[in-house]
Amino acid sequence: MSTATGSPPQKTLPNWDQLTFSLTETDVMFRSCGDKRRDPVWDRGEYVPFTDVRISPAAAFFSYGLGVFEGLKAQRTADGRVLLFRPEENAKRLQRSAERLSMPPFPSDLFVEACVEVVRRNLRFVPPAGKGSFYLRPIQHAIEPKLGLGPSNLFWVIIFGSPVGAYFTAGAPRGVRLQVLEQGRVAPGGTGYAKAMGNYAGGIYVASKWKERGFDDVLYLDARHERFVTETSGSNVFLVRKDGVLVTPPLDDQILPGVTRDSTIQAARKVLGIQVDERPLPVEEVLSEGEELFCTGTAWTLQSVREIVYRERAHAFPAESTRKALLDVIRGIQTGTREDPFRWTREVR
Repeated sequence: MSTATGSPPQKTLPNWDQLTFSLTETDVMFRSCGDKRRDPVWDRGEYVPFTDVRISPAAAFFSYGLGVFEGLKAQRTADGRVLLFRPEENAKRLQRSAERLSMPPFPSDLFVEACVEVVRRNLRFVPPAGKGSFYLRPIQHAIEPKLGLGPSNLFWVIIFGSPVGAYFTAGAPRGVRLQVLEQGRVAPGGTGYAKAMGNYAGGIYVASKWKERGFDDVLYLDARHERFVTETSGSNVFLVRKDGVLVTPPLDDQILPGVTRDSTIQAARKVLGIQVDERPLPVEEVLSEGEELFCTGTAWTLQSVREIVYRERAHAFPAESTRKALLDVIRGIQTGTREDPFRWTREVR
């Protein structure tokens, strides 16, 4: 693994008390080049100063959206350690996403090694305990200059990071408010299970219209029947029924396999002893049997839903005890305040 020569100028640290979920440029990023015409496809990569990259305007991802990305976090513990959460799972998902877009999978061991090293080389940007987290953004793009539509041969994987605060503004009302849309987030049989950049591009316009009306996001129904709950713009969904059963939509071609989703399911079953059903979730059941509703994601963590609006009728979810209990487990593991029975964390020394 090569390293940039010289000492790049250090970037300015943010104010830890004013962190938002936005980009702060850090000192170092990772870049690896891939070429399907050679063996091995991927080089070992290099660590370079965080700066602009030079790329052809004809690069395939500009025209055809051949790009995927990931998101994962590192946290500083009260005793000063830094813990990276489940990078192996993000490595696997990046591979699945890339293969869906006809790109070669990036080696999992190299992905994890690079994530750890990017955190290590930017340790001064990891917020103090309780002040935020260090968010890693791995991306894989087809960079070959192309005019015609078709698979590419040349690729980049870039991993950079940024200190971030909460995704939703502190001091906002408890939980988010969602507008239920009788439409799919993605097309059936498409790229919904991949973390493809195009899945998010189309949703910006949709969500923006409802955010202007006072909603925090939208909740999509499935594209085939327009009846079953799927996801928000960027998070998985869980319902706590009145009988205490926790229900979440099953993984399929419209549901992203969220790492926080999987962590929530495992924590519920194995730590809290909660019954979890992974099955289709009709919106009618959400309204009639729902005691509590919450969303999960790396950026969202576990976020309560205080209200949804469906066919112009509002429905409130005042409870959040299950969500809080699950968050205590997951956050405790992430920040080192409780035992990690799953071996989910990796210390960055």
